[in-house]
Amino acid sequence: EQKPKRTPSSTLAKSTVSYASDVVKREFIWEVQGLSWIEQKLTQEGRACTNSNVFDVDASDASSKYMLVFSPRGGSLKHDADDDFMYFDDDLAGTLALIRRADSYGTSLCYRFFLRDASGEFQPLGEPTRVAVAALDSADDIESFVGGPDLETESKGLFGLSFDALLGSEWVTDDAICFKVCIEEAVMMQHPDSSSQIRVGKTDVVYEHKPPSVEVPPSTLQADLLSLLIEGRHSDVSIEAVYGEAAPATFSAHTNILSQRSDVFAAAFSHEMRESATRTLTVTDVPPPALKALLHFLYTDDFDEVQKVLREEGSSEASSSSGGASSSGASGAAEQSIAQ
Repeated sequence: EQKPKRTPSSTLAKSTVSYASDVVKREFIWEVQGLSWIEQKLTQEGRACTNSNVFDVDASDASSKYMLVFSPRGGSLKHDADDDFMYFDDDLAGTLALIRRADSYGTSLCYRFFLRDASGEFQPLGEPTRVAVAALDSADDIESFVGGPDLETESKGLFGLSFDALLGSEWVTDDAICFKVCIEEAVMMQHPDSSSQIRVGKTDVVYEHKPPSVEVPPSTLQADLLSLLIEGRHSDVSIEAVYGEAAPATFSAHTNILSQRSDVFAAAFSHEMRESATRTLTVTDVPPPALKALLHFLYTDDFDEVQKVLREEGSSEASSSSGGASSSGASGAAEQSIAQ
């Protein structure tokens, strides 16, 4: 038994998978003023750091929210400002940190810090950091991502400067310091618990459309129209040839075909004539073979049919026309008789 043969209408021409189509970019600027007073003020607040307002990166994900935290002496980052941004190790310490709202889904992000110099331009603080934050084992567990330039180093400080040195540096203007963070994030919308397989790449395909292969049969229009004339099927007019002593001949024809193919026939059928009233058109000065040849030509648009009819009829008058005459010979005589 043979396999069934499939004839596809299209074939795959190109496939693309993109891992950057859902990446969202965001910049956030945070200025801390009265920097020389910050230690005393934080002591009054009972904490070692201050924090920015919460800002969004990808608005489509409720967990794609961040804050910046600044600890002048590189101390604890427990800011006590928002519990959703407090799910990290109590011993974590650093000068500047980016904290993401706690969740269990994980994310993929790239971030980079900048500081504004005395000229008002932002200068990079370290290289871009790209990280994949893994999902937690259970969707019920949550954790905050924390990233910063000196979290993993023993010595703390922006550009390696102590807080006292920072106050007198080009990074502090009018007792204020200004940070900028650039974030690119591709959020995770599925948790491993909810699916046995996660695919984050976006796939696109391009197809080449091929029209179905159809075998077109040869045209039968000419033969079909000639068959209508020869067999007289669905005819609505009779064309009668009465010529001298020749036996009369009657042909069953069709007014719509003859009107379209011959202006003479069209005029005969459209005027109030005796012939149109009786549905019989009589031709008296053209031999029956010539009239038959004309009708064959009008139905087929093929002069070979004229010659074929004249040969078959054996008319000596028609045979003289077959030696290279055109349809204006025997067929033209028939049209002239109709016009009269």
